[in-house]
Amino acid sequence: MIAALRRRFPRLVASPAVRISMGMSSLIVAILLAMDLAFGLLPDHTLLVRKTRERIAENLAIEAASLMGSGDVLRLGLAFREQVARDGTILSATVRRSDGQVVTHAGEQTAASDAQADSAARVDHFQVPLVSNGQPWGVLDVRFESAAPRGLRGWLTHPPVLTVLALGFGSFVAFFLYMRRVLAHLDPSTVIPDRVRSAFDVFSGGVMIVDTQSRVMLANAALRGWMGATDTEKLLGRAVDSIPWFARALPADRDAHPWVRTVASGMPVEGEHIEFDRNTASALKVIANTAPILDGVGVVRGCLVTFDNVTHLDILNTQLLASMTELTQTKEEVERKNEELLRLATRDPLTGCLNRRALFEKLDQLFVDARTAGTPLCCIMTDIDHFKSFNDRHGHAVGDQVLQSTSHKLGGGLRDMDLLARYGGEEFCIILPGTTLAQACAVAERLRSDVELLAGASIRSTRDLKVTSSFGVAVLTADIVDPAELIDQADQALYAAKKGGRNCVRTYEAIAEAS
Repeated sequence: MIAALRRRFPRLVASPAVRISMGMSSLIVAILLAMDLAFGLLPDHTLLVRKTRERIAENLAIEAASLMGSGDVLRLGLAFREQVARDGTILSATVRRSDGQVVTHAGEQTAASDAQADSAARVDHFQVPLVSNGQPWGVLDVRFESAAPRGLRGWLTHPPVLTVLALGFGSFVAFFLYMRRVLAHLDPSTVIPDRVRSAFDVFSGGVMIVDTQSRVMLANAALRGWMGATDTEKLLGRAVDSIPWFARALPADRDAHPWVRTVASGMPVEGEHIEFDRNTASALKVIANTAPILDGVGVVRGCLVTFDNVTHLDILNTQLLASMTELTQTKEEVERKNEELLRLATRDPLTGCLNRRALFEKLDQLFVDARTAGTPLCCIMTDIDHFKSFNDRHGHAVGDQVLQSTSHKLGGGLRDMDLLARYGGEEFCIILPGTTLAQACAVAERLRSDVELLAGASIRSTRDLKVTSSFGVAVLTADIVDPAELIDQADQALYAAKKGGRNCVRTYEAIAEAS
C-alpha cells in the first residue's frame, strides 16, 4: 500500500512529516493491540451483545410467565409480535410446553432441532425455562440475528475494528500536524558542517542553500548582512518566499523563482536580476545564479544559490549614462554655438547671405575645381537701382526691408550649389558653378524679373514700392588668373547695365566687343 502511495503521490510520501507520522501512528496501533492481547484493554463486543440479548430474553420470559399464568395466550402472542417488530435484532420468539407443543410464536419459523441448541455456546440463540407454581412447564426460545460482522462495511463499522481505525487515523493526523510544525522550526544548521558554513562566510557575495521545499539550509554572512539578519536562526528552516526581504523582491508566482525552477528541472539558472528593497535611498541589485545539489544517484536534494552584488556597477552605469547624456547635450550645445558662430562669421546679419570673406573662401575652391575639371563658372553682380532714394524717401528701416526682400528673391531663384553673397551696400554677388554664359544670362534675367515683380510687393509697410535691379554677367575664361578678376569683369558688366538704363542684364563679353 505504501509502495502504491509512493507511486501515486511521490512528493507527499517523500515528506518527512508524512513518513514520521505514519510510523508513529502504526506504532501506537501496534502497542494498543499488544496491550489488548495481554490485558484486554479493548471492550469485548461479543460479551456486551450477549448480556444485552440475555436481558431481552429474560424480560420476554417474565412477560410470558405472567400472561400464561392468567391464561391470556392471545395477548402473549400479540406482545411477542410487537417485541419482534420493535427490536430489529430478534428473528423469532417461541413459547413451547415441556412436551414440545408450541404455545405461541412470533417472527421467522425455526426447525425443531434448533430449539434444542445450547444457548450458552451462542450469542444469537437463547432458551429460558418457564416455571409455573414452582414446576417447569415450558421454555422460551429467542433467536437473534448473527452478531458477527458481514461484508467489508460490516467489518469496518465493527466497534473493535472501528476503534483501531479511528485511533490510527486520528493519531496520524495529530502527529502529522505536530511534526510538520516541529520540522519547520528545527535548526537545519546541523545538516551543514561548521567548516562548510565558515568557508561560505568568507565569500563577499551572498550564498544560500535551499532544500527541495525552498527552505533555507544555509545563508552566509554576506547575505545575512545585506538582509540585516545577523541572527542565523531568523532565516534557517524558513521558506524563502516567507522571508519579507525576499517576498518583496520575488514574483508572486512561486514557480518562477530561480531555485524552484532548478529543483524542478535539475538544470542551473544564470543571470537572474533581483532588486531588493532595503528601505534606503538605493536598492540592492544582485544577479542570482543557481545550481542543483545532487545525491549519489543523481536525485536533486537541494539548490545552491549565489548572489553577485552589482549595485555599485549599476550606480556607476547610471552615473556614466548621466555623464554621457550631459556630454551629448554639451556637444549639441557646442555644435549649435559653433554653427551660430560660423553663421555670424560667414553670413551677413541683415540679409543672411554670405559675407564677402566667406564668398572668396568658397569661390577660391570653385575656381580651382573649374580650372582643373575644365567646367564653366559664371559670376553675376547685381545692384538695387536707386537704393539711396529708398533710404532718403522712406527711411533706413524701409531700406533694410528692401535689401532683405531683394536678397530673398535672389536666393529663391538659385540652386543649393550656387553662392549668394552681399558684396557691399546694396550690391550682391552670385556664383554659378557648372553654368555656361547663356545659362547665366537666363538666370540673371529671371532674377531681374522676380525682383521687379515681387520684391517691392512683399514690403507691407510701404505701398506701391517699385524695386528693380541691374545685372552684370561674366564667365571664366582662359585669360582670367584669379577669382577677383572674374568678379571685376562681372562688376564692369553691372556698371554698363546701370549706365545703359538700369533694370537690365549686360555681359562682360558684350561690352568688351563693343569697346
